[in-house]
Amino acid sequence: MITIDALRVRDGERTPLDGVTMLLTANAVHGIAGEGRSVLLRAVYGLAVPESGSVTSGGHPLRRRDMAYLEAEPHFWPGLTAGDCLGLVRRYHPASDPAPLLRRLPVPPAAEAASMPPNERKRLALILLLMQRKRVLLLDEPFCGLDAESVFVVQQLILQLGCEGRTLLVAADSLALLDGICDDLYVLGGGQVQGRYEHYEFQRAIREAGSAAGFPKK
Repeated sequence: MITIDALRVRDGERTPLDGVTMLLTANAVHGIAGEGRSVLLRAVYGLAVPESGSVTSGGHPLRRRDMAYLEAEPHFWPGLTAGDCLGLVRRYHPASDPAPLLRRLPVPPAAEAASMPPNERKRLALILLLMQRKRVLLLDEPFCGLDAESVFVVQQLILQLGCEGRTLLVAADSLALLDGICDDLYVLGGGQVQGRYEHYEFQRAIREAGSAAGFPKK
């Protein structure tokens, strides 16, 4: 169980999270939608420092070494090829074989990672994240910039990871993209949780959110 307790995060004059509380069961896929979704993932990972509140697992602080985080817009060091990036991750995770992932999410190994088109950068970032085999995965806009075929592949991977016993937090700007792959859904707004929905309540979530097209702020 991951417990997010009364989390408050300020961003200048804004307070995107103001007392957010969630109880996230382990070995499940949790969808996160609405304003503040990206800030929440950054706070869980430790990139955004909360003014108050906590993130714990089993009563202890959730450690970054137990997590892997996918940025909404992945960035890579100039000069490194996709193959270089894969090699670096494999050096620290020698049991990981990128070949099965590359067959499903192809990227050109010789291309400079920083200069690849957005869809290829996102596919590469997903592969690098999954090679780490962490028990908690934070996916910020994993479908953004992908073509329809790649979106389907990523959705299937998320389902597979949930069945393997991973805990995933998936933030997306579209409820429709989360439908069918999440065990539950949290909708944020006004700095707080506006609603929690089980997987069979997605149509109600869409109606109550007002639109399945997306949310203007992360």
